[in-house]
Amino acid sequence: MKKLTAIAPVIFFGLMMIAFLNNPLLAQDPPRGPQGPGQPGRGPGMGFIPDLTPEQSKQIEQLRTRHIRKVDLLRAEIGEKEARMTTLRLADEPDAKAIDKTIDEISKLRGDIMKEREAHRREIRALLTDAQKAVFDRRGPQGRFNDGNGDRKGRRGKAGRGYRDGNGPRPDCPYNR
Repeated sequence: MKKLTAIAPVIFFGLMMIAFLNNPLLAQDPPRGPQGPGQPGRGPGMGFIPDLTPEQSKQIEQLRTRHIRKVDLLRAEIGEKEARMTTLRLADEPDAKAIDKTIDEISKLRGDIMKEREAHRREIRALLTDAQKAVFDRRGPQGRFNDGNGDRKGRRGKAGRGYRDGNGPRPDCPYNR
């Protein structure tokens, strides 16, 4: 019994430390991922477009599925190239030409993803009416609405990155040069 009373404060202190260390995790924003229609993430995602017909929704979903498959393949290829680059870097005598070539290949693949994303947006836009295009065009490439004066609004109406929301460097800051 004496041993139990001697180690009880240690156990209590240990549990309190675990609780305090995990507390900051509760303050984080919800994760981005599959979410409901009209919300950012990789959810159904076209719920923000008004008056979509069932045929339009079906066509958009087919385009989206095809797009995700293409982009996932490109991302997997980028992962392979990045793993190859890590191997090249860790060699006893790194081959600068091979590393540069791999960097160029990764850059090309990332450019291909950007081109694919823009082509996908054009394909979706071609399916929409003029009123639907106006709403679709107002939505940015990351799935966020643009309020018209340069501020990108993210989740729950928060301002995006940059000095307007108090984060990031101000353009008139003397230390930013």
